[in-house]
Amino acid sequence: MWARLDVVNHVIENARIRAEIDPSLGARLHQLTIDGLELLGPDGCFPMVPWAGRIRDGLLHVNGETHELPRAADGNAIHGLGRKVEWEHVGDSVFRRHIGAPWPTEGTAELRYTLLDDGLRVELGWDDGSDLPCSIGLHPWFKRRLATGEDVDISLDIDEMVERGADGLPTGHLVAPKEQPWDDCFRLGSSPVVTWPGALQLTLSASTPWWVVFTEREHLVCAEPQTAPPDAFDHPSLQPGGAWPRHLWFEMRAAVATDRRAS
Repeated sequence: MWARLDVVNHVIENARIRAEIDPSLGARLHQLTIDGLELLGPDGCFPMVPWAGRIRDGLLHVNGETHELPRAADGNAIHGLGRKVEWEHVGDSVFRRHIGAPWPTEGTAELRYTLLDDGLRVELGWDDGSDLPCSIGLHPWFKRRLATGEDVDISLDIDEMVERGADGLPTGHLVAPKEQPWDDCFRLGSSPVVTWPGALQLTLSASTPWWVVFTEREHLVCAEPQTAPPDAFDHPSLQPGGAWPRHLWFEMRAAVATDRRAS
């Protein structure tokens, strides 16, 4: 986890839900507690903007030009430019961040958090005044086991899976799903359901059919809505049919499991 700046976290809560947002680290959802159970791991839920997932070799090819993006340890650009920097709190649980170079355009990312009776709605937008390709997403890290109940189960209604090559990045083909463990992008037919038996059930909904699901860690899992698969910029088959979406909504809504018991 990165060092945090001296910025006060923003808290919104109701009878069931408590959400804590950290403006100093991408205005990420730092904690999400439902019915007294903390759901998120140390990295919380952060925004991915103006690209989500990985871009091969950190090279963005658009309009006949190549733009170099910051590379992670694996040699690829990952998860955008907004997740490690401070965002401005502009009121009503809304946060904004100006983003420019090394991305080829300049624009404003906006995050909006809204409490629901049974969960939380998160909205992410990107406005750069252009039609340049972009992808945005939200990256929640869920605990594999909560303070009570059993290990998590993720139920997916999978239409297709994005094939990955030997380097772990998309080949551009859509294939039948494989068995877990996953570090894969899926096109889903309906909302994924995350269940901690004996504790909580969480239905995840979003304005996109694309989800990256990660189950390879011992203590954490991910289910990330993205407007396009990772590295879609170089794969026409993975790109939207029309304009690249610049807005994403994501809801996490809970129902208490009927067999909840103390651990």
